[in-house]
Amino acid sequence: MILLLLLAAACAPAPVATTPTAAPTDAPREITVIDPPKPVTDFMLTNQNGDTVHLSDFKGKTVLMAFGYTHCPDVCPITLARFKQIKEKLGDTRDQVAFVWISVDGARDTPQRIAEYLTMFDPAFNGLTADSEAVRTIISEYGGLFQINNAGGMKKDNYTVDHTASHFLLDAEGRWIRTYSYTSAVDTIVTDMLKLLS
Repeated sequence: MILLLLLAAACAPAPVATTPTAAPTDAPREITVIDPPKPVTDFMLTNQNGDTVHLSDFKGKTVLMAFGYTHCPDVCPITLARFKQIKEKLGDTRDQVAFVWISVDGARDTPQRIAEYLTMFDPAFNGLTADSEAVRTIISEYGGLFQINNAGGMKKDNYTVDHTASHFLLDAEGRWIRTYSYTSAVDTIVTDMLKLLS
């Protein structure tokens, strides 16, 4: 019942489960430090160019990742606009980072649709999609979730999806090392990432 209440608002940031690997640190409260870093399962999704992409393809780069969908009215465009700001503020270190945005709405978010959507922010971002159950498996590994509001299974073109809005940071070895809350300031994230990238 509590979960349903938390997911009631359309495209509201869904809660993230507290991970047992999160260690107390002096980091700002908007940042959850995963210590020790947590290995995560490799995945296989389709990018905005229609190519198959594995998480392991980004090995050697730090990955800043979020989940969303292109019909999202608020959280997702704000997230991608923030990703653009973060990329700009990272300066010369931006080439060490892969920005990954995974759709939770595979039924509507085709590679072509995602490619068009990303042009409003940064076409160099990695927009990935797959069927919802495949993405559900991925997001759950980070303590996240989503719920498709499609009238009990009756598909409509204008349905919404409630989803976890946090950002997840993976190190160059592909291990989960940070969760940034949706309320984290861009400068807070940038400062933390620059320390890790230096």
